[in-house]
Amino acid sequence: MSDSSPNLIPDLRPHAAPAAAGERQLRVAFWTLGCRLNQYDTEGIRVQLAALRPIQVVPWTAEADLYVLNSCTVTSKADQECRRLARQAKRRSPGAKVLVAGCYAQTQPESLAGVPEIDAVVGNVDKEQVRQWLPAVLEADGPSVHVRDFEPHPVFDSPVIDDFSGRSRAFVKIQDGCDLRCTYCLIWKARGPGRSRTVEDIDAQLETLVAGGYREAILAGIHLGGYGRDLSGGLPLPELLRHVLEKFPDLRIRLSSIHPNEVSPALLELFREHEHLRPHLHISLQSGSDTVLRRMRRPYDGRRAREAVRSIATVGRNFGIGADIIVGFPGESEAEFADTMAMIEELPFSYLHVFRFSPRPGTVAAEMGDPVHPETVSLRADRLRDLAARRHLAFLDRLVGTEREAVLEATDEESGLRRATTDNYAVVLVPPGGETGSLVRLRPVRREGDRLFAEIIGDSHD
Repeated sequence: MSDSSPNLIPDLRPHAAPAAAGERQLRVAFWTLGCRLNQYDTEGIRVQLAALRPIQVVPWTAEADLYVLNSCTVTSKADQECRRLARQAKRRSPGAKVLVAGCYAQTQPESLAGVPEIDAVVGNVDKEQVRQWLPAVLEADGPSVHVRDFEPHPVFDSPVIDDFSGRSRAFVKIQDGCDLRCTYCLIWKARGPGRSRTVEDIDAQLETLVAGGYREAILAGIHLGGYGRDLSGGLPLPELLRHVLEKFPDLRIRLSSIHPNEVSPALLELFREHEHLRPHLHISLQSGSDTVLRRMRRPYDGRRAREAVRSIATVGRNFGIGADIIVGFPGESEAEFADTMAMIEELPFSYLHVFRFSPRPGTVAAEMGDPVHPETVSLRADRLRDLAARRHLAFLDRLVGTEREAVLEATDEESGLRRATTDNYAVVLVPPGGETGSLVRLRPVRREGDRLFAEIIGDSHD
């Protein structure tokens, strides 16, 4: 998975249902670990809470009545961070209820329920069914566990969200779950079988966001390239994209991660035809070694991955290309790691997310044996990150003097300048001013270290 930074929801506005006589607002703090889908799901929980009773969303660092921690379990580090945050919240407000929801909750509920600071565990099947678990969570004296297995053929179910608290762009979950069962991954258990959102529901969600003033939306999924396969008469991803781009001609659309074997001529043609389809793709690559990819049970080989990345680069527009890489998979030899290094050297990546292999309970890889020595894994990860940093700086250098469209974001605390993210996914610093979430035209003027500075040319007009 990508985009694994924690997300604090800082919106202090009350999102409340009409208060019953004598009913006070429930102070709720949210924290999200993990991917963009988790960020979307956190907003879904907020929407359902606000529909049920009056709430006030407060910062995670404030005192609250209820702390909702939407968890990730991609790595053991994510598990540790979840437990740390739960303990931190309980120390801050000993009388509050601390609830852990999401992927860690779904896969290891007993472990979480045994943490003294955690009052409730709610799995992915039930986490947006707030009406069902909230009374028990608020009233229970001991741990409250609400975790069920997924049905064999679940239907996509998610509320329409009208606002993403404190965010300059919207996330739209169009797909959830995965059927691939790669040997290192718990997603099939944490998120359940693959399922797609109907076109009608996607349209309704996007219409709501456009009406709310959002100018850019990220279409996200656990297995995004598998969109539509479970729907009777469903559109494959390229056809859905064409529909969305034509129905919402003023909205900028960005995709989350995709597998190399799902980079098709039809998808690339859309990037060539539609300027509002952001020139950026994040590739769920994991390794450049054919033998490692086979042990991972990935649905492509190194040749197909190379073809995919090269074909993306032909679109032009200084296309931003990122990738996930796992270092230290069981049995990874020096020669296999060298294959990955060679692929990154060879292909025009603009950034990488490098993960050290973390055995997940219940996966095939956790039982493989032949572990790579931790010191070797660390050295390999450092080498790969150094290479990735050089590739990223080269990408930033190519942008100096070009003209890009970007979305204005929050102020950078270190410099006092405003951050912005370009269409091809470069973070730049621009002079203060402007409204968060607005579209501007800018020109990068210089790079200092890994920071790119730009001047605003003007507003972006459709």
